[in-house]
Amino acid sequence: MKHYFLYISAFLLLACSTRKDKFVNRQYHALVTKYNVVYNGKLAFKKGLEKVENTYQDNFNEILPIEPFSFYADQEVDGDAQPIGQVDFERAEEKAVKAIQKHSMLIGGEERNSQIDEAYLLLAKSRYYTKRFGPALESFEYIIKNYPSASLIYETVVWRAKANIHLDNADFGKRALKRLLTSSKISPKIRQQAEVGVIMAYQKTPDSLDQITTHLEAALEALDKGTTASRVAFTLGQVYRKQGQIEKSDKAFDKVINTQGGLYKFKVQARLEKINNHIEDYTTQEFLDEVNHLISVTKNRPYLGALLYEKGLIYQASDSIILAKQFFTESVQSPKSDVSQKVLSYEKLGDLSYDLKKYESAKSYYDTLINVAQNKKSRRVIRIKRKSSSLEKIVNIQKEAKVNDSLLKIASMNNVDLNTYFENYIQKIQEQEKQTRLRELKLLAGQNNIGFADKTDWYFYNSTERIKGKTAFKEMWNLNLKKQNWYAVSLGIKNDVDEGTKPLEEEKTPSENKYKVAFYTSTINRDPQFLDSITKSRNLNYYELGNAYYSQLAENNLAIEKLETLILFDPKNDLKIGAYYKLYKIYKESDDFTKANLYKQKLLQEYPSSSFTKLANNNNEVDVAKEAADSYITCYETIYELYKLNSIEAAKEEIDVALIKYGETDLAPKYALLNAYLIAKQQGKEAFEKELKDLSFRYPNSTEAEKAKELLNKK
Repeated sequence: MKHYFLYISAFLLLACSTRKDKFVNRQYHALVTKYNVVYNGKLAFKKGLEKVENTYQDNFNEILPIEPFSFYADQEVDGDAQPIGQVDFERAEEKAVKAIQKHSMLIGGEERNSQIDEAYLLLAKSRYYTKRFGPALESFEYIIKNYPSASLIYETVVWRAKANIHLDNADFGKRALKRLLTSSKISPKIRQQAEVGVIMAYQKTPDSLDQITTHLEAALEALDKGTTASRVAFTLGQVYRKQGQIEKSDKAFDKVINTQGGLYKFKVQARLEKINNHIEDYTTQEFLDEVNHLISVTKNRPYLGALLYEKGLIYQASDSIILAKQFFTESVQSPKSDVSQKVLSYEKLGDLSYDLKKYESAKSYYDTLINVAQNKKSRRVIRIKRKSSSLEKIVNIQKEAKVNDSLLKIASMNNVDLNTYFENYIQKIQEQEKQTRLRELKLLAGQNNIGFADKTDWYFYNSTERIKGKTAFKEMWNLNLKKQNWYAVSLGIKNDVDEGTKPLEEEKTPSENKYKVAFYTSTINRDPQFLDSITKSRNLNYYELGNAYYSQLAENNLAIEKLETLILFDPKNDLKIGAYYKLYKIYKESDDFTKANLYKQKLLQEYPSSSFTKLANNNNEVDVAKEAADSYITCYETIYELYKLNSIEAAKEEIDVALIKYGETDLAPKYALLNAYLIAKQQGKEAFEKELKDLSFRYPNSTEAEKAKELLNKK
């Protein structure tokens, strides 16, 4: 037996050498490479791939990227964020490096270990999945150059092309893959991978749906089972729908559902996508029954957020807005909703509020979406940020107008009406507090009864007994009437508490006073100067809201409501002139010429010399429309050059014409500000300030209006 072990040891020592080109050496190192080092590396690589496939959060609201990796530009969360499965891919790379370093048999410029090419490919693929495309490409090139006859050469060509595509060399990658696809020697799996690579290249190019469709179909024809096939079929269904081919889209989603070895999340989502294809065509109940069935299946618990979201879509399509909002909210609150699902639900909730003209609520949902989203640079989040920003000033003005309206309304009430108003308000808050307390008690009672049905007599499981115990404790120890500091007494220090001081519970607190009418009526300010300032602020709020509804949101009805209400308030002249002109313009654009002429006549009769009246009488609109699109920009630049050259009179002559001619272009606020500076040069500070005020009222939501306000505040 001893000699037997000596022979084995000698054999292993001789076979371990990587410098001897012997049969024993080659077989030993190939065996160890394949079944030890590379084998463990492949296990780690497979584990990383499974993480990618199972944990990647697909956004089913858009056409899926054909590869589910977090390093896509649209999906990237942070430049320093680790790609999915990075630890496993790094371990796979480590094993590949170890195999190459310890088992490579490069003798006479030729590799004698037949498994080293596998190690190099594992090394390159691991680098690819950890976002290091440059080093990965070097490894792919090394394999192609040094192992041209290896069995994995076609697979390596595919991976090299994909690495080039990620390095913005899509044309090279596309050409290489199309050339490979002409070969009849490649296996169905390699053919599918090559088609996927071509799709990757086309997905980087806009307006390439037809080419993508062709290669998606070819990829499915090559191999119609496995996780890649399910993703390909799902993407094909989305592309068909975008092309308006609903029947083909349904068939593609059916393939996803029936794909052998496909990802289950695609199967569930494919059923929902088929509903979305026909959400306007069939009865609501038919779709609800299908979604409710999916919700009842235990295996679908991880997709509850998406299923609730789908119910919201179904109700929204049937104009059941309250129910739609309910299920979008439940989708957000579901612990099974991933980040991308929450983003979709918050966007829907925001859009519903927006459509209902509830802009404060809409902005709140949009802001929450922005905070929740992981990728702040995605197209969706950028678009929502813009939408939220456009609402910010409107929401702030709405809040201010609401407060001002409330202050003026309360100040105008007599004592009887005030008492009635605040008594009703107090009853309302008391009822709300009562309901809140009842909910808390029910929750507490439910907690006490969980698992302790036979122990309700025990103190700690009975809320009533606990309350009695607390009361008895306070009475026994006289906690509300502290006479001395016991610690001070123990040190021999006299520290009596003033006996005249009221106990803590006897003092009147704001929470107690809020149930008294006098608590509210005593704070009402009826000072004429204060009310006058509130009135002016309220009027300005209404003017700014009317202008914002018209210019920013294109909500003409809301703009008309605010501006006509403002006129009823009989504001000062500058606001009334602006309101007349805006109403004239809105009614004219709405083809309501009767009302348009009404407000035009008001301008002519009450303010004949106003610049707004001149704009209303502008007969050059057709001529302006015929001019080059940038003519008003050129005109502005010319006048500005005259201003810089101190040719004030020439500049003023030009701008007087331009203000009338280009008063409705997007450069109008700039013309108005430049005109103010010219007037300052000619007429002095007082006239300058008047023009600035006019500008801020005429274009209240512009950057130039903000500049005008800054200049006025500095005076």
